[in-house]
Amino acid sequence: MKINKHRFAILIAVFFCLGLFFTPLSGHAAEKLAIGTVYPADMTNNEVYPALMYFKTLLEEQSGGAYEVEIFGGGQLGSEVEVTRECQTGATVQMSIASSGAFSSFYKKYQAIIGPYLFPDRMTAWGFFDSDFFAEFMNELPAIGLRYLGTMDDGGGFVVLTNNLRQVSTPADFKGMRIRTEENPAHMAIMNAMGAAATPMAWGEVATALATGTAHGQFNAPSIITWAKLWETQKYVTFLNHIYNTNTWMVSDKWFNKQSPENQRLIIESARAAIIYSRGLAAHLSELAVDESKKQGMKINYIDPKEMAKFKKMAKEGYRKWAVDDFGLSAQLLDAIDQEVARVKNDQAGEFYNRYGK
Repeated sequence: MKINKHRFAILIAVFFCLGLFFTPLSGHAAEKLAIGTVYPADMTNNEVYPALMYFKTLLEEQSGGAYEVEIFGGGQLGSEVEVTRECQTGATVQMSIASSGAFSSFYKKYQAIIGPYLFPDRMTAWGFFDSDFFAEFMNELPAIGLRYLGTMDDGGGFVVLTNNLRQVSTPADFKGMRIRTEENPAHMAIMNAMGAAATPMAWGEVATALATGTAHGQFNAPSIITWAKLWETQKYVTFLNHIYNTNTWMVSDKWFNKQSPENQRLIIESARAAIIYSRGLAAHLSELAVDESKKQGMKINYIDPKEMAKFKKMAKEGYRKWAVDDFGLSAQLLDAIDQEVARVKNDQAGEFYNRYGK
C-alpha cells in the first residue's frame, strides 16, 4: 500500500497540534490551595492578609509553580468557624485562620492559652508559640482533621480596654461598668472576676451596643479602635493587657498528607516565614493605632504597677476557678503552661545576653 507523503505529513502535523492542545506544556497543572480569612483583602489595615500574600509568593515561587494559592479575604467563604469546618475536609478550603474564640470551639484545650496575663511581653509570647512544648500541645489537631502551622498575633497581641464612662486605673473603677466580651466563657469569667459586668455579644452588635449604652466598653487590639472608629462612642483607652489575642493558622490534615514530602516541607517553611512577617506588622499597626486614637481625642492610660498587680491577681484567680471547676481543664496543664512561659522568658534573657552582651 502506497502512502501519499504529502497526506502523511499533514496527518503528522495534525497529531502534533492535538498533542500540544491536550497535553499541558508545563507537565502538570498547578494545584489549587484555597485560604479563607475574615480579615479584609487589604495590605494596609491588618497583618493577616499581607502575611498570606507573602506565603503565596514564597510557595508559588519555591515550588516552581506547583501551587496556585487563592486567598479569600473579608469573610467571602464564611465565618471563621464555617471556613475551619470546610478546612477539616480539605475539599473546597485547604487552610483557615481562626481567632482564639473560634478556634477553641474546635479544640477546647486552647482555652488554657486564653488565660489572663499569661505573657509578660510579645517576645516571650512568640517564643512560647514557637516552642516544642506548644507544638506538642497542638499535636492533637490531626484527630479532628486539622494540622497546626503557626500562631499570628491578632491585631498586635495584647488588648486594650475602651469605654465611655471613666478612665480605668484601679479595680474599683470597673464597678457598674458593662464590658462587651466575645461569646467566650473564658473572657466572661475573667472580666467578671475583675469587677466589671461581662456583656457577651457578637461583633456585629457592638457598634449599636456602645452607642446605646447596652455596653459601656469593650476590649480588643488597639488596631480595632481605628478600624472600627471606636472614638465615635468611646472616650477612654486603658492598657489593661489582660488577654493576648491570637490567630491560629491551620491546614487540612487530609489534604496535607496527599502532598509530596518535598512540598510539605515547602508549605511549612513558607508558612513559618509568613508568620514572622505578620508579627512585626501587627506590632507596627498596633502602635500606629495608639497614635491615631490620641489624635482623635481619646484619653490614653497606663495602669500603675501596684494596681496592675491587683488586676492580675483578681483575673488569674477568677479564670483558674472557672477553667478547672467549671470548664474542666487540668490544673496540671495550666501549671505546665505557666512553667513553660517562665522558661521561655528566662532562656531568652540568657540567650540574648550570651550572644550579644559579651
